Amino acid sequence: MDLQQRLGNIKEQKRSHIVGTVECINEQWIFFDAESDEASMLEEMIDHDVEVFTLNRWEKGVFVEEGLIKMCDYFYKLENGDCLRFRKWLPQSYNKFLENFSEDLFLKYTSLLNNLSFSLYDCIHCHNQFIYSKDKQHFQGVNFIIYDNTETICSVHHHFSRNSKEIDRFEFTIATGKRAILTNLQKREKGVDT
Repeated sequence: MDLQQRLGNIKEQKRSHIVGTVECINEQWIFFDAESDEASMLEEMIDHDVEVFTLNRWEKGVFVEEGLIKMCDYFYKLENGDCLRFRKWLPQSYNKFLENFSEDLFLKYTSLLNNLSFSLYDCIHCHNQFIYSKDKQHFQGVNFIIYDNTETICSVHHHFSRNSKEIDRFEFTIATGKRAILTNLQKREKGVDT
């Protein structure tokens, strides 16, 4: 199962969207991020999924051209002040890091992270040692992941070994001093790549 399917199968993660309003200025649509007040050109989002807040709910669509969103069975024309949200993109190395997990480990990792008040979308840095390994059958190392939930920071050290067994040990340390550990041990099937 790929990462997008996994993300769709878990509860909605906090801070998973960029939310803001739009305004047409000099015949160009500008998106104003509600959290950071940063402005960006909406044309950069053409052909990307978007949700518009209409009739007191979020409606999914695809931004097809300046000022126009293709909804399920109609086209929505933007108006000044419309509220939009886009799903945040995960850094490529972090994406690959999460894809390496079994379904069970992914759910355990996500659950513990959420219990510590962090979201999968809070990742601000990921050093993924998996992508540097030439031998996919026998290797070990440490991945470093940093999360920021706007209130505090969490550092995760993922110690791993891939030999006849898959060994994973995650050490979560929050800036407040709170710590948590998650371990996972699985016997590897012969000829299976991670």
